[in-house]
Amino acid sequence: MNKPTKTTGSLSSQTSETSACRSVSEKEDEPAIRYSAPRKIILLVVLLAAWVLANADRIAMSISIIPMSKEFSLNPGQVGFVLSSFYVTYAVTNLLAGWMADKMGSKRVLVFCVASWSVFTSLTGVAGSLGSLVAIRALFGIGEGGFAPASSVTIAEAFKKSERARPKSLVIGAAFLGSAIGSGWIAAMIHHHGWRFAYHVLGAVGVLMAVVLWLVVKEAPEKNIKDKAKRVGVKQLLRNPVMRKTALIFFFSNMLMVGLMTWMPTFLVKEKHVNLMTAGFVSSLPYIFSFVCLNVVGWLLDRYGRKHEKRFLVGGAFAMVAFMTIMLACTQLWTLLLCWALCMMSYTFVYGTVFAIPLKRLPDEMIGSAAGVVNFGGQLAASISPAVIGLLVSHYGGSFVPALLFLVGAGACAFLVSVTWKGRRDAPTH
Repeated sequence: MNKPTKTTGSLSSQTSETSACRSVSEKEDEPAIRYSAPRKIILLVVLLAAWVLANADRIAMSISIIPMSKEFSLNPGQVGFVLSSFYVTYAVTNLLAGWMADKMGSKRVLVFCVASWSVFTSLTGVAGSLGSLVAIRALFGIGEGGFAPASSVTIAEAFKKSERARPKSLVIGAAFLGSAIGSGWIAAMIHHHGWRFAYHVLGAVGVLMAVVLWLVVKEAPEKNIKDKAKRVGVKQLLRNPVMRKTALIFFFSNMLMVGLMTWMPTFLVKEKHVNLMTAGFVSSLPYIFSFVCLNVVGWLLDRYGRKHEKRFLVGGAFAMVAFMTIMLACTQLWTLLLCWALCMMSYTFVYGTVFAIPLKRLPDEMIGSAAGVVNFGGQLAASISPAVIGLLVSHYGGSFVPALLFLVGAGACAFLVSVTWKGRRDAPTH
């Protein structure tokens, strides 16, 4: 008679332990700041709008560099240098801003970033030489560099781990939505009012956006900020194979994608003899498709989680290389645009996954630094790719074929690193 009683007691104990574990797990999954459901929606809309503006500011240079190069008599090598100058400071600032967002909370970092990049965007409109243009673009990179890691901290503060891939995909998808808006809108403004006027308008809108962010984003609780004092540093994150390879995958993927984004309008104008307005419009289409695709990727990552991260990385990188290779053989404009769109949509599987990994695998106090490390890898590549393409086009007498082969090689490297990526070893938590 005693044995059943003992078994029942054992089962009760196991049930109690399971409930306790579930309770601890649910408590750990709770966000640091409580936002009501309507305010979460407002928060996401504002973050999306700010990131759309940031990427519209950024892609504006890909369009405006065409009239700028005529006004300042720039050769392809100098054009590449101008396009890369932004990404050098942008990459470095990611590391510092991610650490600051972890230490201080995301609100102050976000507002500072938007306000400062807006001032430097407006100053682009008064550039009078190659030197001043490069200097202003570098300062613009410092302002914008902190937004990506700080926005990851904002999402971690407001959403549970199980919900984070979708809002993060929506926000980083603004890279495509902003590029789509920027390509068409900037081209129209430049056509009607000149490139200087376009930058003054973008700067004014940005200052207003900084005010809105200050009103919508909540301050992190003091306790939460103090708890973040004990954290794994950037060096420790880089020593971890998962984070190191994640950053390396984004490095090579972004080398391909930024090279394509920054030089495609020039390629369309010079090689396909498309006018500036048309180039701006057709350039917007791949970005719109990519924005939709990235949000699907975010939904898939939240639904299936870690089981398919590697498949997303490997499959996305392989498809990027395949469509980039086909682009080399395209002779008609519509097939070129189709392959460009498919290449960018493939990139979203890599892009969404590398930013979901820190949000889902790491404790909240490390997310800003980890996002900064990942984005540093991607933006370091972005500082190299446009300059290399400019030098290749200049060296080979205006031919874009060697430059496109360079991008294919970058994509192949992303694929090879993805194959070796193993997600079983998470980054250290203490």
